Amino acid sequence: MSVFLGIFTYFSYIFILVAYSLKIAKYLSLPIHLRWELYPIMHEENYRYGGSYYEDMNWRTGKRQKSLLRSLLYLMRDYLYMGSYLKSHCYYWFFLYISHISFILLIFLQAFIIAGGLLSIKHIDVSLHGITEYIGLICFIAGIAGNIGLLVFHLVKDELRLYTSPFMYFGYLFYVILCLCGLVMWLYDDNPFLQYENFWRGLFTLSPVSITPLLTCFIILINLHLIYLPFTRAIHYITRLFAFFKIRWDDEPNIKGSGLEKRILKALEQKITWSAPHIHTGKKWNEQFKMND
Repeated sequence: MSVFLGIFTYFSYIFILVAYSLKIAKYLSLPIHLRWELYPIMHEENYRYGGSYYEDMNWRTGKRQKSLLRSLLYLMRDYLYMGSYLKSHCYYWFFLYISHISFILLIFLQAFIIAGGLLSIKHIDVSLHGITEYIGLICFIAGIAGNIGLLVFHLVKDELRLYTSPFMYFGYLFYVILCLCGLVMWLYDDNPFLQYENFWRGLFTLSPVSITPLLTCFIILINLHLIYLPFTRAIHYITRLFAFFKIRWDDEPNIKGSGLEKRILKALEQKITWSAPHIHTGKKWNEQFKMND
């Protein structure tokens, strides 16, 4: 079992890295998206009143002042606060919020466990055990409560049930089972996260170690969760970066000879795949525009 569990763990982490990398590469290779250009844009100096760099008479020749830090802070607040859900439905927001916090804590838990395993090889003790104990407990309780709440909401609310696929219900149940297993392990195993660190140390040194059945079950569920994630909407943790920086906040000017102009011209070479009274299927967009003129 130890050898199988080690191979399975290697595979699951490699799989999620490759799958997410392929998805990101696909998104980056897609034609330029229709930009919003709705102000305020957070990186602008005059964002407080919705101003933009176009207010400067010399915007073509002057150097633009953009605040990446302000944009990142706004994005982090959006990730951690999810205010739009709070404004529309506070009860749904509560369960959505704690389920997201659980997911984030699970990532931190894994990171601390792996870091502890690496540091233990060098006999460096940074006392991560206490931190992982608390992170794990909060993660498991929040994950159980949050996903059960979301499952109930999607079952009883017509406006949610209409847009909820069986795959989403499975996702809620799977995460509840994962957190239940983790909570039982936390309650009944002796130093489970120290054992988990030793397991990772064994993976790095190619020396499999024996672990308890509960921890074995938890690691199997974690690995299955990693393989399952790329096929879910959890990719939005990454794609939201593109949504904000490449769509919502992308206000680069289209100057003749620029890289943006080249991307737009390339997009206009795309063939039309749908039809309407004023649209001809099969023609390129630049041909369609010439016909309309």
